[in-house]
Amino acid sequence: AKVAGFSEATYIGLHAMVLISQKDGERISIREMAETICVSEAHLAKVVLRLAHTGLISQQEARAVLAKKPKEISFLDIVEAIEGPLENSKCVFGKSKCSREGCIFGDFLVKMTKEAKEWLRSKTLDEF
Repeated sequence: AKVAGFSEATYIGLHAMVLISQKDGERISIREMAETICVSEAHLAKVVLRLAHTGLISQQEARAVLAKKPKEISFLDIVEAIEGPLENSKCVFGKSKCSREGCIFGDFLVKMTKEAKEWLRSKTLDEF
């Protein structure tokens, strides 16, 4: 079953970042993280590369460490590093005007995105 909301890469990234933060400044290998999370090492390596490009982690020889303090990294930072900015879009198709008279979702999408962003922003790595 697929979990709603984000790509598999984002869920992998969130779990990887928690694992990295739990190492308390000690580098952790991509292989160890992949085994712990039960995902492909190749897929995890791509996610880790994205996280490194955004400055959340430092990667060296397939080993990673946080580039900031855990309390300075929110789940929103991690999600946006992988998914890009979460915008308060009113349309799943990215249109400014609906082809129907009114959106079938009403204001649900706007509310859902706002609540998700607030929750993600409130969660930081130091909680784990």
